[in-house]
Amino acid sequence: MHESLLGDCNRERLRAVQAGASQKKDLSLPEISSKLNDAATPVALRDIGLELFHHVDALLATRANGQEDQQSLSIEASDPAFNEESSHVRSLVDSVAQKLLKFPIFGTDTAIQDSDYAAHSLAAEVGLALLAIISPYCTSPSEPFLFDDAVLIRVVAYTDENDAWTTKESSRLATRLLKSNLNDDRLDNFITQRLVQDTLRPLFSKSSTRLTASGRPSQIAQQPTGTQARTSLDTVSPEREKVHAASSCKWAVMLCSQATMGRQWPLFLPILLSLAEDHNTAVRIKGLQIIGFFLDTCPANVILSAGVDNVIQDAVFPTLLFLPSTTPESESIELLYPAYRVLLRIAQLDPDPKSLRRRRFLDKLLRDGVFAGHFHASEYPRIVEVLMNITKDIILCLGFFSAKHLQVGIKILLKESLCC
Repeated sequence: MHESLLGDCNRERLRAVQAGASQKKDLSLPEISSKLNDAATPVALRDIGLELFHHVDALLATRANGQEDQQSLSIEASDPAFNEESSHVRSLVDSVAQKLLKFPIFGTDTAIQDSDYAAHSLAAEVGLALLAIISPYCTSPSEPFLFDDAVLIRVVAYTDENDAWTTKESSRLATRLLKSNLNDDRLDNFITQRLVQDTLRPLFSKSSTRLTASGRPSQIAQQPTGTQARTSLDTVSPEREKVHAASSCKWAVMLCSQATMGRQWPLFLPILLSLAEDHNTAVRIKGLQIIGFFLDTCPANVILSAGVDNVIQDAVFPTLLFLPSTTPESESIELLYPAYRVLLRIAQLDPDPKSLRRRRFLDKLLRDGVFAGHFHASEYPRIVEVLMNITKDIILCLGFFSAKHLQVGIKILLKESLCC
């Protein structure tokens, strides 16, 4: 009935699970649930999850066929057998969240590989599909069935389909579950308090020297101590949890209302700086992307008046020099585009093209960013192409104020034409 919630791989596996189940003794819902709690590997969890999906889906189909009017709903609600079955279905929620949505524990001595998540991504998709059919089954005419915050926090991690642990179907299901469980009144409080304040902030135990303990820009520059050499997520264990936290943060920034972000930005800023300065390339790239969303959500007057723009500049600017040969060329390209986009967006927060602050910052971006980058990596054509594209965007922002840079720009163009 609801097989369409699953992707092709899980639909095919569901048919195999159904065929196997038809040749065995039918297990009750509590028995299958017990098997889920005992399972340890993603493959086993996925198959047991599919058994549960088949069982709950059949219950939902039976219920739908028998509910033709309001009177039948009342009769069903008073039926002890139905109430017992409904209680069993409700009890599945925590098990599904804990067993199917919880990330597996990997060794900390190996690099992140997308293939590590292949089996887990399919199991998580089953878990999200299960939650999607449990909700309507447990919903009564008088009261909707809503998941608690702890379950929704796990669901948030599967909202970005670009993540290795998230399938396209998982992203769609996670987004749907969050939308149906978080109305406008509940959404912002869930984001700022339960997700950011209570869940994400504690992961970032090393606060930036650029910020006060409350997350606001520090008026006095502090030198890092021996135990606080840089802002990072080095205390998060294992390494992969950084990327998981980044995905949840991305959803939070994108869904938070402008008014709430304007008030609660100090909650977000330490996390954003930590992500954008992390030594792991995948984490840093996602951090830069999230800062871009933050700049679009937080009111420009708040960013400029509080000095948030200066703090972000200081955090992002060093990424412009992540160039070959110290940084692999492909990684450098992945980093340069989002870093320059963030810095250009900061410049554009001041809408006056004649603003001295805006012009000085764009001058610095050309001089210490593009021109310095070209000096260090001019022998890498793909890097040069990125820098030339960025130069065009900066010149468009500067307008005729870019004339002072023509001499250096012409020298670079002449050098490139000679190389060709």
